[in-house]
Amino acid sequence: MYSILKTQGVLPLVTQIDTQTAEIILKSAAATGIKIIEFAARAANAKEVFNHMISFRNANNLDLKIAVGSILNVADAAVFHKLGADCIVCPHTDPEIGEYCLKNNLYWMPGAATLNEILHANKLGAEIVKLFPADKIGGPGYVKAIKAPFPDLKLMPTGGVTLEESNLKSWFKVGVVCVGIGSNLFSKELLAQLTYEKSVEAFQNLIEVIEKTRN
Repeated sequence: MYSILKTQGVLPLVTQIDTQTAEIILKSAAATGIKIIEFAARAANAKEVFNHMISFRNANNLDLKIAVGSILNVADAAVFHKLGADCIVCPHTDPEIGEYCLKNNLYWMPGAATLNEILHANKLGAEIVKLFPADKIGGPGYVKAIKAPFPDLKLMPTGGVTLEESNLKSWFKVGVVCVGIGSNLFSKELLAQLTYEKSVEAFQNLIEVIEKTRN
């Protein structure tokens, strides 16, 4: 999973979608070469939508892994794992979730804000730690500061990451593994009228700007 995220450089996030929109996103992501996306389970029907996503991906043989985000407790982690999640992403670091993922060989990306929280997540078995909310706790300058004594930290900033070249370049310059982008990729307005063509365009633009800012 690490190599996929490192190569892709970004974890695109979608949430609050219906099954039809989910199908569009999965097809367009796979068509443009995206290898992993995150579905944030924030809505009441999240389990039903995710279950449909897994069935659709498998039925269409899409080369795409699906991470489930906004997981707040071990019970939900277990439910989504059994439904087919390839990765569990959390806004926080929960030892019970970490233990469950470790026992079940399920990739886990917990969230953290302080250096101590990041190191604690690493000790619990997390390889990549989601830095959240990245823009509110110091941005790229903060990453640069904490990586000075701990250069091997593997971080994914989420929150305040945009598609602007200057923004992305500032994150990659300080050595993050990848970035998490949600509403700045698929806004509520875009999701409300999403077509396959618009989704393909969004993913293509994302891939182009990521490649440009990393090179």
